[in-house]
Amino acid sequence: MAHRSHGRIQPARARAGSPRRARGRAPRRGTARVAGRRARRRPVRVRGVSRLALCCVVLAGCAALHPRPSGPLIPAELPPLEDDLDLASLRAAIERTRPVYARAGDAAGATAADRLLAILDSTNDRKARRTAVARAFRVVRLREPLLLTAYYEPELAARFAPDASFRYPLYARPPDLVDVEPRTLDETCTCRRLSGRVEGTRLQPYPSRADIEGGALAGRGLELAWVADPVALLVLHVQGSGRLRLNDGALVGVRWAGSNGRPYRSVAQDLIARGLLPDDHTTLPDVRHALEALPPTEQAAVLATDERYTFFQLAEGGAVGSLGVELTPGRSIATDPNLVPPGALAYLETPGAHRFAVSQDAGAAIVGAHADLFLGAGAEAEERAGRTRERGHLYLLLPR
Repeated sequence: MAHRSHGRIQPARARAGSPRRARGRAPRRGTARVAGRRARRRPVRVRGVSRLALCCVVLAGCAALHPRPSGPLIPAELPPLEDDLDLASLRAAIERTRPVYARAGDAAGATAADRLLAILDSTNDRKARRTAVARAFRVVRLREPLLLTAYYEPELAARFAPDASFRYPLYARPPDLVDVEPRTLDETCTCRRLSGRVEGTRLQPYPSRADIEGGALAGRGLELAWVADPVALLVLHVQGSGRLRLNDGALVGVRWAGSNGRPYRSVAQDLIARGLLPDDHTTLPDVRHALEALPPTEQAAVLATDERYTFFQLAEGGAVGSLGVELTPGRSIATDPNLVPPGALAYLETPGAHRFAVSQDAGAAIVGAHADLFLGAGAEAEERAGRTRERGHLYLLLPR
């Protein structure tokens, strides 16, 4: 869910050499709090470039899915390579990534996927499997211990027409929202995508959450649906996709369609500062309970401290990640694309997860040695995501 803010209520993470989302206390979605100073945003000058040309730059081709990884990666010995899920789910995750390999012209990525499946199909012997993987792949590990969190698809009661209760809108992506990928202009740039709107020859910041909730987009026909619970709506913004339950019981999917590009800031951080939440109780249930106990005016003020705002589109099928493919529960992970090549094959080793995974998503709060594991939809997925916060290691299987 591209991330989509896909993402995702985050814990405030202590700065430890890596940017936001790799530091901290809790999952971007499951737990809550993310710290981080607000970066001062300077407008990007667009000299002599039309809006159409700017959009062409943004839409310029994708980089290969398996570039040489940057960041703190070290050669590693393989773990035992046990897998606590069924092979069918891994096969599904890999098959869903094949079109992405093809679009990017990444023959090596497709070959690596074939090799891994062939190895897993050929033997259940742990030693033979490790030997075969070591021959077929260049294995590296994140130097820093991994923080594993989890996310899911929430379900919200909604209506297609507003009323006295259902008065909080989900907005579609505004037509004047522009995304710029700095790396299409400078391959050495490690900056993330910039989003804003063009004014003259400058890319200016898009309205903040407070601006939008104050009516900045009202009257433009962008409302997709309305919900009755502003806290549940914030959770949907953080998760990046979900399901709307209509009054006739029908379920309608919504997916991430972009964000205003403003910095993500966990509302848990503000709740802690106000003395409304202990800093050692930042799970999603804790944060929701604290928010729901506030008077409406104070609740709105706390929600507005997260300037980031997510836009949606109606959709069928399951959640879709930043690579544009449907996510596979238990196999798809969101990672930092500056550290983990998008589409990369990986192996998770934590107390609660020993399995192969595929990097198919990203998120505003996923930075550094942090992986967010997609768990699917429903109450069980929500409960598991809310309590998932583990340390471990992430191995990358890079094609030789």
